[in-house]
Amino acid sequence: MTYLLLLASALALGTAAVRHLPLRFYAFEYVAMSVVVGLFGWTWLAFLAALVLPLVPAIVLTTVLASAGAAALAWPLRGRPWGFAWFARRGDPWLWLAATAGTVAVLAPLYWRVSLTNEGDGIYSGGSSWADYGVHSAIVTHIAESDSMPTDLPVASGEKLTYPFLIDLLSALLLRSGASLHTSFFLPGVLLALAICQLVIGFSLRLFDHLGAAVTTLSLFLCTGTALGATKAWSDWRDGDQGLLDFLTNPPQDYTTLFEDNGNVTNLVAHAMLPQRTILFGLGVALVVFRLLQASRIGGASPISTWLTLIAGATVGLLPMAHPHSFLVCLGVLLVLATEAAWERRGVPRPHVLALSLALGLALPQLAWQQLANDHGTGGRFRWAWMKQPGESVLDFWWVNFGVMGLLFLAVPLVLIRRREIGLLVWCVPFLAVLAVTQVYAFQPFEYDNLKLIYYAYFMGALFAGYLAVLAYRASRWSLLLAVPVAIAVSLPGALSITRQFHLHDQFASLDDEAVAAWVRDNTEPDDVFLTTDRPNNPISALGGRPIVLGYPGWLFNFSIPYGDRTAAAQAALAGRTDDPLVTRYGPDYLAVQANEGHNWTVDRAALGRLTVAFTNPGWTVYKLS
Repeated sequence: MTYLLLLASALALGTAAVRHLPLRFYAFEYVAMSVVVGLFGWTWLAFLAALVLPLVPAIVLTTVLASAGAAALAWPLRGRPWGFAWFARRGDPWLWLAATAGTVAVLAPLYWRVSLTNEGDGIYSGGSSWADYGVHSAIVTHIAESDSMPTDLPVASGEKLTYPFLIDLLSALLLRSGASLHTSFFLPGVLLALAICQLVIGFSLRLFDHLGAAVTTLSLFLCTGTALGATKAWSDWRDGDQGLLDFLTNPPQDYTTLFEDNGNVTNLVAHAMLPQRTILFGLGVALVVFRLLQASRIGGASPISTWLTLIAGATVGLLPMAHPHSFLVCLGVLLVLATEAAWERRGVPRPHVLALSLALGLALPQLAWQQLANDHGTGGRFRWAWMKQPGESVLDFWWVNFGVMGLLFLAVPLVLIRRREIGLLVWCVPFLAVLAVTQVYAFQPFEYDNLKLIYYAYFMGALFAGYLAVLAYRASRWSLLLAVPVAIAVSLPGALSITRQFHLHDQFASLDDEAVAAWVRDNTEPDDVFLTTDRPNNPISALGGRPIVLGYPGWLFNFSIPYGDRTAAAQAALAGRTDDPLVTRYGPDYLAVQANEGHNWTVDRAALGRLTVAFTNPGWTVYKLS
C-alpha cells in the first residue's frame, strides 16, 4: 500500500499549494485544482529526481519532499484569508450536486472498465482504450520494471522516448510502489477526469456567474461529436427495431466516427479522456492556467495579478512533457492577454512578458528533446481544411463535422462585438486562432490528431453556448423551445458515443499472454529487446515492460518513426533468418512468436525449430537469440 502514501503526499502538496493562491475559490474548485496541481507537481518533481537518482530513491525523495513541502505551506494552520465563494442562487447547490453526481456516475465506472481490469480469463479494456492502452501500458511497465529512468521508446527499440509521458510516469511510479496495473491507471485517470469537470464548471462561473450556463457548458463539452451523427442516429432509430430508451443506452454504432461521410469529430470522453491519457494532465493544467489568468486579468496591474500571471507562465512552461497541444493553446491565451494588456497600458506589459519568457524558457528544453532526440521530426506540414478529402467541398466538410457548433464558432465573436462585451471577446480570440491554425497545418502525420487542439475550440463554443442560452432565457422563456432541441441535437452524437462505451468489453490479454509476460518479467532484463509482430496489445511490451522492435505501425507512423525495415526484420526472423542483417541491426535478444500469428505473417515453424526455446505455452513460444 506504499502507493497510497505517494498519492497522499501528492494531494497534500496540491492542497497546500493552492491554499496560498490569493483567489476566492468555490470549495469544489479548490478541491479540483488541488488534485491537478498536486498530481502534476508531484510527477514533475519525481521526473527531475529520477533523472539523477535510481527509481526507488527518486520515489522516496519525492514523497518526502512533497510531504515536507505540504507541511511547510500549510503551517500555521488557519483559515484561508480569501475565504470561499458560495453559489448565488438558492437552487444552485442542488444543480451542482446533480451535475457532479452525473459525471461521477458516468466517468468512474468507465475509467474502471477501460483501465485494464483483471478478470478470470484475462485482462480487459474496451473501445478506443483497448488499442491506446497498449502504448501507455508499455511505457508504464517499462519504467516500472527499470532500475533507473529509461529514455527509450519501448514500442520501437532504439528510439528515444519523445512522447509526452508524464501521466504514464505517474502511473509507473504508482505501479512500482505496489499498486496493481489496473489501479495505477484508474486512480490518476478518474481523479483528473472528475477534477476537469469541476474546473470547467468553475471557469464558466467566473466568466458568467451563472451555474446553469456552467452546467450547459460541461454537458456540451463532454458530448462533443460529429454533427452529422445526430441525423444518422435519428435515421437508424426510425428504421430500426430498438425502443427509444434501448437505442439511447445501447446505440448500434458510434455516431461520432462516421468514416464513410468523413466525419471525424470524435467524442471527448470516449476518444480522448479515456484512451489518450496525456490529455488528462493537458486539459486539467490548462484549466488551472485559464483560472489564474482570468483572476490576474481582473486585478489589473496589482502585485497579486503580477504574481498570478507569473505562476501561470511557469505552469504553461511545464506542459510540453505532459501535453504539447495544451501548451500551444495556453501559450496562445497568454499571448492574447499580453496583447490586450499592452493595448490598455499603451506600453510593454512587463508581467506578461516575464510570464511568456518564463514559459518559453522552461518549455524550450522539453521541445528541443521532443523535436531533436530522434532524427525523424514530428511530421508537421501544411494541410488545408484539416481532414477534407480531395473533391470534397469545404462547406460540406465543415457542416458534416461541426454543424451548429461551427456556426456558433463564427457567431459568438459577432454577438459579443454587437453587445460590446470586449472583455469576453478576448477569451474567444485564442481559441478561434487555434481552430484556424488546425485548418491549415497538421502537427502530426495523422491529421486526426489536430482534434486535440480542436477540442479547445469546442470548449470555447460550449462556454459561450451556455452564456448565450442564459441571455436568451432572460430575454424570453419561450427561447427554451428552440434552445433545448438545438442543444439535444448538438450533444446527441457525443452522448450516444459515451453510453456505447458501457457495452464495449474487449479482451486485452489472455491467460497465455499474462503467463508469457510474467515469464518475461521474471527471467529477462529490462533492457532486453524482443522481436515480435505488430499487435497493439502485445503482452511482451504492454505487460512485460520490455522494449520490442516493432510496435503497432499506426503508432510508429504518427511518431514519425520509419517502420518498413522493422517489419522486414520481423518477417525475416519468422522465416528463421535470425542472422539476416535486417534482424541483427536491431540487436534483438529474443524472438516471441504467437501460436496463431495474423494472416499478414508467414511463420516457418521448421526453421524456427533450430532455435533455442526459452519459454513456451499454448499461446506463445519465446526463442533465445543471443
